[in-house]
Amino acid sequence: MLPALWILFGFLEVICFFYFLNSLTKQWNKIADKRFEKKLFWTSFWIRIAWVLFSFFFYTAMSGVPFEFEAGDSKGYHGEAMWLLGLVQDGKLEQYRIYIGKNYSDMGYPVYLALIYSVFGDNILIPRLIKVVLGTYICLFTYKIARNNFGESTGRIAGIMTMLVPNLIYYCGLHLKETEMVFLVVCFIYLADKILRSRKLTLTAIIWLGLIGAVLFFFRTVLAVCLISSIMLAALFTSQRVSALGKRIGLIVMLIGGIFFLTTTPLVDNVNLYLRLRNKNQANQMKNYAIHRDKGQTNKLAVYGSRSVFLPFMIMAPFPTLINIPDQPNAMMMAGAYFTRNVYAFFVFMALLALYKRKKLREHVLLLAFTASYIFVLASSGFALSERFHLPLIPFLLIFSAYGISQMNQNNKKYYLPYLVFIVLVVIGWNWFKIAGRS
Repeated sequence: MLPALWILFGFLEVICFFYFLNSLTKQWNKIADKRFEKKLFWTSFWIRIAWVLFSFFFYTAMSGVPFEFEAGDSKGYHGEAMWLLGLVQDGKLEQYRIYIGKNYSDMGYPVYLALIYSVFGDNILIPRLIKVVLGTYICLFTYKIARNNFGESTGRIAGIMTMLVPNLIYYCGLHLKETEMVFLVVCFIYLADKILRSRKLTLTAIIWLGLIGAVLFFFRTVLAVCLISSIMLAALFTSQRVSALGKRIGLIVMLIGGIFFLTTTPLVDNVNLYLRLRNKNQANQMKNYAIHRDKGQTNKLAVYGSRSVFLPFMIMAPFPTLINIPDQPNAMMMAGAYFTRNVYAFFVFMALLALYKRKKLREHVLLLAFTASYIFVLASSGFALSERFHLPLIPFLLIFSAYGISQMNQNNKKYYLPYLVFIVLVVIGWNWFKIAGRS
């Protein structure tokens, strides 16, 4: 059983999300659009400020350092940024270029941190306070994307869900790149969707889209590839009711030009490397989980993990850890957040069903293409059930979930309770898997 502290965290994550979602959706339903945006912005801001400050002192009290548990990556990013800053000051930047080689996908965040440290000093609270602002704008952009696709009511539900969802709040207090990455993704999708739905192409919007896409290659290459593929699919298949054919042809021509330019840069090496190793990466990672990790951190059943096993569960996953696994404090701490995902996934399924029945899938190709492509990439990787790697999906799952909530009626409400029973069984099975694999 979970330790009492993590049980408390789990209950707070679940209760606060669902209680305030229900309460604020009703309270903010009738207010003017501009007032809603201000309320969404400032409430999101203060929630994230409170968490950043609390988590700083909480982790310091629990572990002696203001980093999360299992903070290997966080400390690595911080250390690399400090090293890079020192190299720049000493005029030895060439050493960093040699160190990075062609691994561009990992250099974006340390460079970003080094820039912040060069301006504000190496106080680790500063990047996290910047994450507060970025996280707040994630809520605002998610609201606008949902509003532009599904209407004001659905947009408001999506914005409030994004404001309250525990996962996005949690990462504002960590020294990881996920908040910045999600911000770039929602910016990209917001701009791309606006381009598709506007009357004409504008050079400014295209330039911003290209810049954001280029920056994402330095944070997570496959994520950038998913976004480029998604906008290409949207330009090809979006309904003419949403986007005129002539404008989409112009966009396709520009995208082809951008892709051709990409093939002339070293960034294409990262893409080619991923494509060459895509079939081996998952098997190697599963073997690592099963055999090669430290004692107490292995799970012998992990070798059975594969795309065909993971794919059916990707919208619902990951699932909460309800047993005491001392080497996974982060998973135990976030059990409630995982459960909220398991529950609101039901409304994602309802949304997809409604879009299919009403023949509206082609009106939302961009959102569907990105969600589907990134889910497929995740299911094909060794991080299919790692919550951190799911984060770029969350705003878009929340958008579909908000639309699903707006489509609830007496006919589909009857499926909700059986779905919850199914989720309980899956969670029990997941925790059995964790126990059995360690025995």
